[in-house]
Amino acid sequence: MTLLSVGASAPEFYNHRPAKRIGWRRLAALLPQSIVVPLNGARTPSSHLDMRALNLVQRRLQDDFMGCEALWTIFVAAAWSYRYRTRLRPLPSHWGGSIEVLCSTLGHVPRLEVLQQQLMHCDYRACSPNVVRLLTDILVDQADRVSLSSLRPSEFAELYAHLGMPAPQRPPTQIFEVRTGRENRRGEAYSRLRQANKESVRLGFYGCKLEKLYALLNHNPLGDRKCLELTSDVNEALARSKPQAGLGGSRCGSILRCVAVVEFVFQDNETSADKRHVVIEKEETMQVSYILLYGQSCVEHAAERQMQLMAQPCRKLLCWLESHQDEAISLGVGLLIVSSMAHFGCSFFRLFARTGLHVLKRGLL
Repeated sequence: MTLLSVGASAPEFYNHRPAKRIGWRRLAALLPQSIVVPLNGARTPSSHLDMRALNLVQRRLQDDFMGCEALWTIFVAAAWSYRYRTRLRPLPSHWGGSIEVLCSTLGHVPRLEVLQQQLMHCDYRACSPNVVRLLTDILVDQADRVSLSSLRPSEFAELYAHLGMPAPQRPPTQIFEVRTGRENRRGEAYSRLRQANKESVRLGFYGCKLEKLYALLNHNPLGDRKCLELTSDVNEALARSKPQAGLGGSRCGSILRCVAVVEFVFQDNETSADKRHVVIEKEETMQVSYILLYGQSCVEHAAERQMQLMAQPCRKLLCWLESHQDEAISLGVGLLIVSSMAHFGCSFFRLFARTGLHVLKRGLL
């Protein structure tokens, strides 16, 4: 801020200087980031910097940084998904159901590692009230329902022995224990059900994209689906998990795959003939106990993908379709138009268009 001279700060200066009006937008641009000025009557979660909330966020980062990093990464993946209506459950209540405001705030949140260093040095320039509110919702208030606790790599083998499961062929980069909070009523209900049916408790694995984990952790695993299929083979579950981009600069990795270790109470569930798969139809009979996270850098993921293409040359076409989705969809729509034309409506075009659209629907959309 530029300091005024003694003469300029005298009362005579203001008496002879004409008043100048300043608009709200200009004022918002001049104010520091720690102050939020509502524009066009828009409501914000807060209009001041909550130091108590910042201290709680800093304490959570110090207690278990990797647990906070993983939980934040899972939340961001669900928020940025185009299926956020089913992935982002529950949506933090302070945001009034506005996904636009929430995603706009996400763009201003610094990396948690950078934020931790800034808070240690009492640097609050990146901490606007909206950012503080969002960090508190996910890292602090979320712990009242469910939180993640990171395990050291030396504890992985002990965990496998405790769960009675074989070690995965590909070791995970991180393992997190899922802990239920005081306000988790569904967790308490499952604990009572588990206590009453100790002999029926089973263990299964569920491989999925990263964006599905947020609803899975918050006891909304089925979503709009009617059931959830688990497998008894952790390696098969990993194969079902599609890689997804994580946060840039995250310690969890740039490309992530995940497997949820699910504990459930067996109640005459539908199983496959080989007893390797089980179907869960009641979400109150299951609970996620651990999360196996497989992180890679972009270079490692590209090298692994190249090795897969060399081993299976037929996958090159599918990889091309995946990397050129716009062209593939345009081709499918063009075939549909051609097949509907009377002049070209022969059986060959109909069969070709129907097959192409089926592949696009099942493989891409």
